Amino acid sequence: MSSTSASRPTPGVPARPSRPAQDLQFGRLWPETDLPARPRLVAAAVLVGLLAAAVVPFRDAGLGTFLVLMAVCGVVAVADGRLRTPYHLVSGVLCTLLVATVVVRDAQWVVALCLLAAAAVGVSALAEGRSVTGLLAAGWALPFAALRGMPWLARSVIGGRPARSWLPAVRTALTAVVVTVVFGSLFASADAVFASWADSLTPDLSLAPLALRGFVTAAVAGLTLTGVYVALNPPHLEHVDLPPGRPVARAFEWLVPVGVVVAVTAVFVAAQATAMFGGHAYLHRTTGLTYATYVHEGFWQLTTATMLTLVVVGVTARKAGRASTRDRLLLRTMLGALCVLTLVVVASALFRMHVYEQAYGFTRLRLLVSVFEGWLGLVVVLVMVAGVRGRGWWVPRAALLTGATALLLLAASNPDASIARHNLQRFQDTGADTTYLLGLSADADPVLGRAGIDPTCGPYGDHQPRPEDDWLEWNLGRHRSAAVPVTGRCAP
Repeated sequence: MSSTSASRPTPGVPARPSRPAQDLQFGRLWPETDLPARPRLVAAAVLVGLLAAAVVPFRDAGLGTFLVLMAVCGVVAVADGRLRTPYHLVSGVLCTLLVATVVVRDAQWVVALCLLAAAAVGVSALAEGRSVTGLLAAGWALPFAALRGMPWLARSVIGGRPARSWLPAVRTALTAVVVTVVFGSLFASADAVFASWADSLTPDLSLAPLALRGFVTAAVAGLTLTGVYVALNPPHLEHVDLPPGRPVARAFEWLVPVGVVVAVTAVFVAAQATAMFGGHAYLHRTTGLTYATYVHEGFWQLTTATMLTLVVVGVTARKAGRASTRDRLLLRTMLGALCVLTLVVVASALFRMHVYEQAYGFTRLRLLVSVFEGWLGLVVVLVMVAGVRGRGWWVPRAALLTGATALLLLAASNPDASIARHNLQRFQDTGADTTYLLGLSADADPVLGRAGIDPTCGPYGDHQPRPEDDWLEWNLGRHRSAAVPVTGRCAP
């Protein structure tokens, strides 16, 4: 029998439908079973893309950007049937607060970090990431959803309903556009205030802006659709989890390395105590360094040591045997001692950075790494709690949520304003070097204004709202900057 005849279907037997290529590529990691078409969600995603195209281009980030991002989150939330579970509810509230920084803060570095944290929290909740590897794999869910969701998107566009069911919606949309244009033109010609509002909402339809708006429409609609697909059909991230650790045959195989780390860390803690209580004379006699120089060194090394300690704890927890009560007690004792000593290391690192800031001033990087080191200390505490309870499955999620919360608290503290305030207080007797302060965002302008410094002297010019700005660009930081007087004085 030839290969051609063998490939022909047998008469009277229904042909077996071919599986989409995506099903074969993703396999058990991301199966798709009986996922119904959702044309309304697809239409909502397209509308969000059109909203973004009308609002985002050629405007500063502010209220309009916040509304677009919340529209994206709203469509995804409608698709997520697990929103009432505690973890998803907490994640949703946290994401909303993080996204709100775009309308509260003008500091782009803070806003960017908060938006990244919101994306990480939201995607991990949608993809049901639980372990460390699961959370890392969740970060790839949105890009791969663009490929995995193509069959579902095709069914939703052309297979979910008969084509004629779209005609009423199209007719309604076209009628609404015509009515809006006619009545809007009449009212705009009759009232100057209405005309100014209409001008701010009417996009520029020339070729180059139109191409940009088309790109924004496709990008935001695509982002929304990928989020919707992950919410409807999350991947099975349990398949990427590491297999259970295989305990070592003898306790000394893990006990000796951990004991060495504990001993070295204990010696370091003893050195810190000796330097603190021995005084400047002892320190200078022993190391040849002044106390100021001594505490300025070693922050990055201590931060690295903290992260490596968390790795040691994780590996030991997987490899140590727990067959007997003695084994479990020994494990908790050694790892507990290591975690307690690590908290002293964290405190030493934070103290060194504090002294460094008092000596050389506050900067964004120094403030951010201090927050990061503090968060690492909190993760160590979470690990200790997991060790006491004997269960640590919740630690990766808790670490992610607490990290995002730390960024939210950083944004709430108005970091640029805090940097300006502390540096001005530090230099109030000797005079402040305003070069760095004038490069901060509009969030710091009220502090500079109270110190008699004109923020317009900075390298980025005036942060205050421009006359051509509309309500969609409203931002609390820039709004407060508008009250700062323009004096032309560039030094206190």
